[in-house]
Amino acid sequence: MDQQKQSQPATLEENIRAYEARQEELEKYYKGKYVVFYNCEKIDSFDNFDTAAREAIRKFGRGPYLIRQVGQKEGMRLPSSVILSHAS
Repeated sequence: MDQQKQSQPATLEENIRAYEARQEELEKYYKGKYVVFYNCEKIDSFDNFDTAAREAIRKFGRGPYLIRQVGQKEGMRLPSSVILSHAS
């Protein structure tokens, strides 16, 4: 990994690709849970979006990170700052 890549977190698109690459495994173990991906790694799973969002904000600030409910079709994409403005 080059120097610039180490200092900057993965983009939202990279996190989405990481989620999709593990989707089958995630659906086997985490179906219905909300997972947080940061730097292309699954960080944790949660029972609801608000808890996932609060923990992502606490750990990573404004991101970028991905919060997705496992097993659900992709919903509307909004910037995390818009979605999470009420969670802080």
